[in-house]
Amino acid sequence: MPFNAKGRRRLQAPAIEVGALPLPAIRGEMSTQQGFGQILAEIARGNSKLAERIVTTSPDVTVSTNLGPWVNRRGVFDLNPVEDVFQSRKLMSGQRWSKGPAGQHLELGIAENNLFLMLAALGLSHEIFGQRLLPIGTLYDPFIARGLDALNYACYQDARFILVATPSGITLAPEGGAHQSVSTPLIGMAQDGIASFEPTYVDELGAILQWALAYIQRAPKKEADDGKAADAWLHERDGGSVYLRLSTRSLDQIIRPMTPDLRDGIINGGYWLRQPTEGAELAIIYTGAVAPEAATAMGELLGRFPGAGLLAVTSADRLNAGWKAAQTARQHGDQAALSTIEELLMPLSAKARLVTVLDGHPATLSWLGGVYGHNVQALGVEHFGQTGTIPDLYARYRIDAAAIMEAALAPRDVRRPVYRR
Repeated sequence: MPFNAKGRRRLQAPAIEVGALPLPAIRGEMSTQQGFGQILAEIARGNSKLAERIVTTSPDVTVSTNLGPWVNRRGVFDLNPVEDVFQSRKLMSGQRWSKGPAGQHLELGIAENNLFLMLAALGLSHEIFGQRLLPIGTLYDPFIARGLDALNYACYQDARFILVATPSGITLAPEGGAHQSVSTPLIGMAQDGIASFEPTYVDELGAILQWALAYIQRAPKKEADDGKAADAWLHERDGGSVYLRLSTRSLDQIIRPMTPDLRDGIINGGYWLRQPTEGAELAIIYTGAVAPEAATAMGELLGRFPGAGLLAVTSADRLNAGWKAAQTARQHGDQAALSTIEELLMPLSAKARLVTVLDGHPATLSWLGGVYGHNVQALGVEHFGQTGTIPDLYARYRIDAAAIMEAALAPRDVRRPVYRR
Protein backbone atom coordinates (compact mmCIF):
# COMPACT_ATOMS: atom_id res chain seq x y z
CA MET A 1 0.00 0.00 0.00
CA PRO A 2 1.32 3.49 -0.81
CA PHE A 3 0.52 4.55 2.75
CA ASN A 4 2.97 1.99 4.14
CA ALA A 5 5.62 2.35 1.43
CA LYS A 6 7.53 5.00 3.38
CA GLY A 7 7.84 2.80 6.44
CA ARG A 8 6.64 3.35 9.99
CA ARG A 9 5.27 6.75 10.89
CA ARG A 10 6.26 6.60 14.55
CA LEU A 11 8.54 9.55 15.19
CA GLN A 12 10.85 10.45 18.07
CA ALA A 13 11.53 13.60 20.05
CA PRO A 14 14.41 14.44 22.38
CA ALA A 15 13.70 14.51 26.09
CA ILE A 16 13.23 17.86 27.81
CA GLU A 17 15.68 18.42 30.66
CA VAL A 18 13.81 18.68 33.96
CA GLY A 19 16.47 19.73 36.43
CA ALA A 20 15.64 20.82 39.98
CA LEU A 21 12.12 22.23 40.22
CA PRO A 22 11.70 25.70 41.73
CA LEU A 23 9.86 24.87 44.94
CA PRO A 24 7.81 27.36 46.99
CA ALA A 25 8.77 28.20 50.55
CA ILE A 26 7.65 25.21 52.64
CA ARG A 27 6.51 26.33 56.08
CA GLY A 28 3.55 26.28 58.39
CA GLU A 29 0.41 24.50 57.21
CA MET A 30 0.03 23.56 53.55
CA SER A 31 -1.95 21.04 51.52
CA THR A 32 -0.54 18.98 48.69
CA GLN A 33 -3.06 20.57 46.31
CA GLN A 34 -1.82 24.00 47.34
CA GLY A 35 1.77 22.88 46.93
CA PHE A 36 1.06 21.57 43.44
CA GLY A 37 -0.37 24.93 42.35
CA GLN A 38 2.57 26.81 43.80
CA ILE A 39 5.15 24.54 42.15
CA LEU A 40 3.52 25.06 38.75
CA ALA A 41 3.34 28.81 39.41
CA GLU A 42 7.09 28.86 40.11
CA ILE A 43 7.77 26.95 36.88
CA ALA A 44 5.51 29.36 34.95
CA ARG A 45 7.57 32.36 36.08
CA GLY A 46 10.65 31.08 34.27
CA ASN A 47 11.49 30.77 30.59
CA SER A 48 12.93 27.27 30.66
CA LYS A 49 12.33 24.67 27.97
CA LEU A 50 10.42 22.73 30.63
CA ALA A 51 8.00 25.62 31.16
CA GLU A 52 7.53 26.00 27.39
CA ARG A 53 6.55 22.34 26.89
CA ILE A 54 4.11 21.85 29.79
CA VAL A 55 0.49 21.85 28.63
CA THR A 56 -2.30 21.76 31.20
CA THR A 57 -5.96 20.84 30.76
CA SER A 58 -8.93 20.47 33.08
CA PRO A 59 -12.69 19.72 32.86
CA ASP A 60 -14.16 22.91 34.34
CA VAL A 61 -12.17 22.71 37.62
CA THR A 62 -9.12 24.74 36.63
CA VAL A 63 -9.26 27.17 39.56
CA SER A 64 -10.48 24.70 42.20
CA THR A 65 -7.56 22.33 41.41
CA ASN A 66 -5.07 25.23 41.82
CA LEU A 67 -4.15 25.70 38.16
CA GLY A 68 -5.16 29.38 38.35
CA PRO A 69 -1.67 30.91 38.79
CA TRP A 70 -0.27 28.78 35.94
CA VAL A 71 -3.09 29.86 33.60
CA ASN A 72 -2.68 33.53 34.53
CA ARG A 73 0.95 33.43 33.43
CA ARG A 74 0.72 31.01 30.50
CA GLY A 75 -2.71 31.74 29.03
CA VAL A 76 -5.50 29.63 27.52
CA PHE A 77 -5.00 28.07 24.09
CA ASP A 78 -7.19 28.94 21.11
CA LEU A 79 -6.46 28.97 17.38
CA ASN A 80 -7.59 32.60 17.28
CA PRO A 81 -7.10 35.42 19.82
CA VAL A 82 -10.12 35.77 22.11
CA GLU A 83 -10.56 38.71 24.46
CA ASP A 84 -11.06 38.13 28.17
CA VAL A 85 -14.73 39.00 28.70
CA PHE A 86 -14.13 39.90 32.35
CA GLN A 87 -11.50 42.48 31.43
CA SER A 88 -13.45 43.86 28.47
CA ARG A 89 -16.49 44.43 30.70
CA LYS A 90 -14.35 45.70 33.59
CA LEU A 91 -15.57 42.92 35.90
CA MET A 92 -13.46 42.02 38.92
CA SER A 93 -11.78 38.62 38.48
CA GLY A 94 -8.69 36.99 39.89
CA GLN A 95 -8.29 35.02 36.66
CA ARG A 96 -7.18 36.05 33.19
CA TRP A 97 -9.12 34.17 30.54
CA SER A 98 -7.66 35.70 27.38
CA LYS A 99 -7.06 33.06 24.72
CA GLY A 100 -4.68 32.69 21.80
CA PRO A 101 -2.29 30.41 19.90
CA ALA A 102 0.45 30.92 22.52
CA GLY A 103 -1.73 29.67 25.40
CA GLN A 104 -0.61 26.57 27.28
CA HIS A 105 -3.87 25.58 28.96
CA LEU A 106 -6.80 23.79 27.30
CA GLU A 107 -10.09 24.56 29.03
CA LEU A 108 -12.70 21.80 28.81
CA GLY A 109 -16.30 21.64 29.89
CA ILE A 110 -17.54 19.15 32.47
CA ALA A 111 -16.45 16.11 30.49
CA GLU A 112 -13.87 13.89 32.18
CA ASN A 113 -13.91 11.42 29.29
CA ASN A 114 -12.78 14.26 27.02
CA LEU A 115 -10.00 15.03 29.50
CA PHE A 116 -8.50 11.57 29.10
CA LEU A 117 -8.92 11.69 25.32
CA MET A 118 -7.06 15.02 25.36
CA LEU A 119 -4.30 13.67 27.61
CA ALA A 120 -3.92 10.66 25.32
CA ALA A 121 -3.53 12.90 22.27
CA LEU A 122 -1.11 15.30 23.97
CA GLY A 123 0.81 12.39 25.47
CA LEU A 124 1.50 10.88 22.03
CA SER A 125 2.73 14.07 20.36
CA HIS A 126 6.37 12.92 20.47
CA GLU A 127 5.50 9.81 18.40
CA ILE A 128 2.94 11.36 16.05
CA PHE A 129 4.46 14.80 15.41
CA GLY A 130 8.04 14.46 16.65
CA GLN A 131 7.48 17.23 19.21
CA ARG A 132 7.69 16.66 22.96
CA LEU A 133 4.86 17.93 25.15
CA LEU A 134 4.53 17.41 28.90
CA PRO A 135 0.77 17.16 29.55
CA ILE A 136 -0.71 17.70 33.02
CA GLY A 137 -4.43 17.17 33.54
CA THR A 138 -6.37 17.95 36.71
CA LEU A 139 -9.78 16.76 37.93
CA TYR A 140 -11.59 15.87 41.13
CA ASP A 141 -10.41 12.44 42.25
CA PRO A 142 -13.85 10.72 42.39
CA PHE A 143 -14.53 11.65 38.77
CA ILE A 144 -11.71 9.50 37.41
CA ALA A 145 -14.41 6.85 37.11
CA ARG A 146 -16.23 8.96 34.50
CA GLY A 147 -13.38 8.54 32.05
CA LEU A 148 -11.92 5.13 32.90
CA ASP A 149 -12.40 3.71 29.41
CA ALA A 150 -10.52 6.61 27.84
CA LEU A 151 -7.84 6.44 30.57
CA ASN A 152 -7.38 2.73 29.94
CA TYR A 153 -6.90 3.23 26.20
CA ALA A 154 -4.57 6.18 26.78
CA CYS A 155 -2.34 3.88 28.83
CA TYR A 156 -2.79 1.08 26.29
CA GLN A 157 -1.38 3.38 23.58
CA ASP A 158 1.52 4.29 25.91
CA ALA A 159 0.50 7.95 26.03
CA ARG A 160 2.61 9.90 28.53
CA PHE A 161 1.02 12.41 30.91
CA ILE A 162 0.62 13.41 34.55
CA LEU A 163 -2.85 13.11 36.05
CA VAL A 164 -3.44 15.24 39.15
CA ALA A 165 -6.57 14.13 41.00
CA THR A 166 -7.58 16.51 43.75
CA PRO A 167 -9.33 16.80 46.14
CA SER A 168 -9.63 13.18 47.22
CA GLY A 169 -11.16 10.91 49.85
CA ILE A 170 -13.68 11.72 52.56
CA THR A 171 -11.26 14.44 53.74
CA LEU A 172 -13.34 16.83 51.63
CA ALA A 173 -15.84 16.25 54.43
CA PRO A 174 -18.16 19.28 54.17
CA GLU A 175 -19.00 18.66 50.50
CA GLY A 176 -20.67 15.27 51.02
CA GLY A 177 -20.63 12.10 48.97
CA ALA A 178 -20.63 13.61 45.47
CA HIS A 179 -16.99 14.68 45.85
CA GLN A 180 -15.70 11.87 48.10
CA SER A 181 -13.61 9.03 46.64
CA VAL A 182 -12.93 5.59 48.09
CA SER A 183 -11.80 3.16 45.37
CA THR A 184 -9.42 5.37 43.40
CA PRO A 185 -6.24 4.15 45.18
CA LEU A 186 -7.10 0.66 43.96
CA ILE A 187 -7.60 2.00 40.43
CA GLY A 188 -4.13 3.56 40.65
CA MET A 189 -2.63 0.21 41.66
CA ALA A 190 -4.48 -1.89 39.10
CA GLN A 191 -4.31 0.32 36.00
CA ASP A 192 -1.46 -0.76 33.73
CA GLY A 193 0.82 1.96 32.37
CA ILE A 194 0.41 4.53 35.14
CA ALA A 195 2.35 4.93 38.40
CA SER A 196 0.21 6.08 41.31
CA PHE A 197 1.37 8.29 44.23
CA GLU A 198 -0.30 9.86 47.24
CA PRO A 199 2.15 12.22 48.98
CA THR A 200 1.47 13.74 52.39
CA TYR A 201 3.87 16.67 52.45
CA VAL A 202 4.82 19.28 49.86
CA ASP A 203 8.50 18.29 49.84
CA GLU A 204 7.40 14.74 48.95
CA LEU A 205 5.23 16.14 46.15
CA GLY A 206 8.14 18.21 44.81
CA ALA A 207 10.41 15.15 44.63
CA ILE A 208 7.66 13.05 42.98
CA LEU A 209 6.75 15.74 40.44
CA GLN A 210 10.40 16.21 39.43
CA TRP A 211 10.77 12.45 38.98
CA ALA A 212 7.43 12.20 37.13
CA LEU A 213 8.38 14.80 34.52
CA ALA A 214 11.40 12.65 33.63
CA TYR A 215 9.56 9.31 33.99
CA ILE A 216 6.93 10.22 31.38
CA GLN A 217 9.77 10.87 28.90
CA ARG A 218 11.57 7.53 29.26
CA ALA A 219 12.00 5.72 25.97
CA PRO A 220 10.90 2.06 25.98
CA LYS A 221 13.90 -0.25 25.89
CA LYS A 222 14.19 -3.26 23.63
CA GLU A 223 13.57 -6.65 25.20
CA ALA A 224 16.74 -8.26 26.53
CA ASP A 225 17.96 -11.45 24.88
CA ASP A 226 19.00 -13.17 28.13
CA GLY A 227 15.47 -13.85 29.36
CA LYS A 228 15.78 -11.52 32.36
CA ALA A 229 13.32 -9.02 30.88
CA ALA A 230 10.50 -11.16 32.24
CA ASP A 231 11.74 -10.49 35.76
CA ALA A 232 11.91 -6.72 35.32
CA TRP A 233 9.20 -4.33 36.36
CA LEU A 234 8.27 -3.17 32.88
CA HIS A 235 7.26 0.41 33.61
CA GLU A 236 10.15 1.06 35.97
CA ARG A 237 12.38 0.24 33.00
CA ASP A 238 10.35 1.78 30.17
CA GLY A 239 8.47 4.64 31.83
CA GLY A 240 4.78 5.49 31.66
CA SER A 241 2.25 8.00 32.95
CA VAL A 242 1.84 9.20 36.53
CA TYR A 243 -1.23 9.68 38.77
CA LEU A 244 -1.00 11.99 41.79
CA ARG A 245 -3.79 11.70 44.39
CA LEU A 246 -3.69 14.98 46.33
CA SER A 247 -5.62 16.51 49.22
CA THR A 248 -6.98 19.87 50.31
CA ARG A 249 -6.25 19.19 53.99
CA SER A 250 -3.61 21.59 55.29
CA LEU A 251 -0.99 19.85 57.43
CA ASP A 252 1.97 21.15 59.42
CA GLN A 253 4.92 20.68 57.10
CA ILE A 254 8.10 18.87 58.14
CA ILE A 255 11.15 21.09 57.74
CA ARG A 256 13.94 18.73 56.67
CA PRO A 257 16.68 18.43 54.06
CA MET A 258 15.81 16.39 50.98
CA THR A 259 18.62 13.86 51.27
CA PRO A 260 19.25 11.30 48.51
CA ASP A 261 18.01 8.50 50.80
CA LEU A 262 14.80 10.36 51.59
CA ARG A 263 14.21 11.13 47.91
CA ASP A 264 14.79 7.51 46.94
CA GLY A 265 12.35 6.34 49.59
CA ILE A 266 9.68 8.78 48.44
CA ILE A 267 10.05 7.73 44.80
CA ASN A 268 10.28 4.00 45.53
CA GLY A 269 7.07 4.13 47.55
CA GLY A 270 7.84 4.49 51.25
CA TYR A 271 10.22 5.45 54.05
CA TRP A 272 10.35 5.25 57.83
CA LEU A 273 9.24 8.50 59.42
CA ARG A 274 10.15 6.81 62.71
CA GLN A 275 12.63 3.97 62.27
CA PRO A 276 11.69 0.83 64.26
CA THR A 277 14.18 -0.93 66.47
CA GLU A 278 15.34 -4.43 65.60
CA GLY A 279 12.59 -6.89 66.55
CA ALA A 280 9.90 -4.20 66.96
CA GLU A 281 6.42 -5.56 67.54
CA LEU A 282 4.35 -2.75 66.00
CA ALA A 283 4.41 -0.63 62.86
CA ILE A 284 1.83 1.99 61.95
CA ILE A 285 1.71 2.42 58.19
CA TYR A 286 -0.14 5.39 56.70
CA THR A 287 -0.74 7.04 53.35
CA GLY A 288 -1.67 10.65 52.68
CA ALA A 289 -3.75 13.07 54.71
CA VAL A 290 -4.18 10.82 57.78
CA ALA A 291 -0.54 11.38 58.81
CA PRO A 292 -1.45 13.48 61.91
CA GLU A 293 -3.75 10.75 63.20
CA ALA A 294 -1.07 8.11 62.63
CA ALA A 295 1.56 10.23 64.42
CA THR A 296 -0.77 10.95 67.36
CA ALA A 297 -1.55 7.25 67.78
CA MET A 298 2.14 6.41 67.59
CA GLY A 299 2.93 8.88 70.36
CA GLU A 300 0.28 7.31 72.60
CA LEU A 301 1.45 3.76 71.88
CA LEU A 302 5.19 4.22 72.43
CA GLY A 303 4.83 3.48 76.13
CA ARG A 304 3.49 0.03 75.22
CA PHE A 305 5.63 -0.49 72.11
CA PRO A 306 8.84 1.55 72.64
CA GLY A 307 10.50 0.29 69.47
CA ALA A 308 7.51 0.81 67.16
CA GLY A 309 7.96 2.32 63.70
CA LEU A 310 5.94 4.82 61.68
CA LEU A 311 6.06 4.07 57.95
CA ALA A 312 5.03 6.68 55.38
CA VAL A 313 3.77 5.08 52.15
CA THR A 314 3.92 7.51 49.25
CA SER A 315 3.03 4.87 46.63
CA ALA A 316 1.32 1.60 47.46
CA ASP A 317 1.37 1.01 43.70
CA ARG A 318 5.16 1.10 43.36
CA LEU A 319 5.73 -0.88 46.54
CA ASN A 320 3.38 -3.60 45.33
CA ALA A 321 4.80 -3.68 41.80
CA GLY A 322 8.36 -3.85 43.11
CA TRP A 323 7.44 -6.73 45.43
CA LYS A 324 5.83 -8.64 42.56
CA ALA A 325 8.90 -8.08 40.36
CA ALA A 326 11.22 -9.34 43.11
CA GLN A 327 9.07 -12.44 43.61
CA THR A 328 9.20 -13.19 39.89
CA ALA A 329 12.97 -12.75 39.82
CA ARG A 330 13.40 -15.18 42.72
CA GLN A 331 11.11 -17.69 41.02
CA HIS A 332 13.53 -17.55 38.09
CA GLY A 333 16.58 -18.19 40.26
CA ASP A 334 17.75 -14.73 41.33
CA GLN A 335 17.68 -15.32 45.09
CA ALA A 336 19.34 -11.97 45.79
CA ALA A 337 16.37 -9.99 44.42
CA LEU A 338 14.85 -7.85 47.19
CA SER A 339 12.10 -5.26 46.89
CA THR A 340 11.78 -1.92 48.70
CA ILE A 341 8.94 -3.09 50.94
CA GLU A 342 10.86 -6.23 51.93
CA GLU A 343 13.82 -4.10 52.98
CA LEU A 344 11.56 -1.71 54.90
CA LEU A 345 9.74 -4.41 56.89
CA MET A 346 12.82 -6.55 57.55
CA PRO A 347 13.67 -5.08 61.01
CA LEU A 348 10.26 -6.01 62.46
CA SER A 349 9.64 -9.07 64.59
CA ALA A 350 7.96 -12.01 62.90
CA LYS A 351 5.18 -11.54 65.45
CA ALA A 352 4.83 -7.81 64.79
CA ARG A 353 1.46 -6.25 64.05
CA LEU A 354 0.95 -3.85 61.15
CA VAL A 355 -1.77 -1.22 61.46
CA THR A 356 -2.43 0.31 58.04
CA VAL A 357 -4.54 3.42 57.52
CA LEU A 358 -5.47 5.74 54.67
CA ASP A 359 -8.32 7.89 53.41
CA GLY A 360 -9.29 5.27 50.83
CA HIS A 361 -10.15 1.60 50.57
CA PRO A 362 -8.30 -0.49 53.20
CA ALA A 363 -7.27 -3.12 50.61
CA THR A 364 -4.78 -0.54 49.28
CA LEU A 365 -2.40 -1.39 52.13
CA SER A 366 -3.76 -4.62 53.64
CA TRP A 367 -1.60 -6.73 51.26
CA LEU A 368 1.47 -5.67 53.27
CA GLY A 369 0.78 -8.54 55.64
CA GLY A 370 1.61 -10.94 52.84
CA VAL A 371 5.20 -9.75 52.53
CA TYR A 372 6.44 -11.54 55.68
CA GLY A 373 3.19 -12.96 57.09
CA HIS A 374 2.63 -10.22 59.67
CA ASN A 375 -0.74 -9.75 61.36
CA VAL A 376 -2.51 -6.79 59.73
CA GLN A 377 -5.22 -4.53 61.08
CA ALA A 378 -6.35 -2.64 57.96
CA LEU A 379 -8.15 0.68 58.47
CA GLY A 380 -9.67 2.66 55.63
CA VAL A 381 -12.89 3.88 54.08
CA GLU A 382 -15.40 1.40 52.66
CA HIS A 383 -18.45 3.70 52.55
CA PHE A 384 -18.99 7.36 51.81
CA GLY A 385 -21.70 10.00 51.60
CA GLN A 386 -21.76 11.63 55.03
CA THR A 387 -21.23 15.37 55.44
CA GLY A 388 -19.44 16.86 58.43
CA THR A 389 -16.12 17.96 59.81
CA ILE A 390 -12.93 16.02 59.16
CA PRO A 391 -12.66 14.79 62.78
CA ASP A 392 -16.30 13.66 62.74
CA LEU A 393 -15.95 11.71 59.49
CA TYR A 394 -12.58 10.24 60.42
CA ALA A 395 -14.15 8.96 63.65
CA ARG A 396 -17.24 7.59 61.89
CA TYR A 397 -15.22 5.66 59.31
CA ARG A 398 -12.56 4.63 61.86
CA ILE A 399 -9.45 6.26 60.46
CA ASP A 400 -8.81 8.56 63.43
CA ALA A 401 -6.15 8.21 66.13
CA ALA A 402 -8.50 6.38 68.49
CA ALA A 403 -9.27 3.73 65.85
CA ILE A 404 -5.56 3.26 65.12
CA MET A 405 -4.84 2.71 68.80
CA GLU A 406 -7.71 0.25 69.14
CA ALA A 407 -6.42 -1.70 66.14
CA ALA A 408 -2.91 -1.82 67.58
CA LEU A 409 -4.17 -3.15 70.93
CA ALA A 410 -6.83 -5.55 69.62
CA PRO A 411 -6.49 -9.15 70.87
CA ARG A 412 -4.91 -11.69 68.54
CA ASP A 413 -7.01 -14.71 69.53
CA VAL A 414 -8.69 -15.06 66.16
CA ARG A 415 -10.36 -18.44 65.92
CA ARG A 416 -9.03 -20.58 63.10
CA PRO A 417 -10.96 -23.44 61.51
CA VAL A 418 -9.89 -26.94 62.52
CA TYR A 419 -9.74 -29.41 59.66
CA ARG A 420 -10.20 -33.09 60.39
CA ARG A 421 -9.60 -36.05 58.15
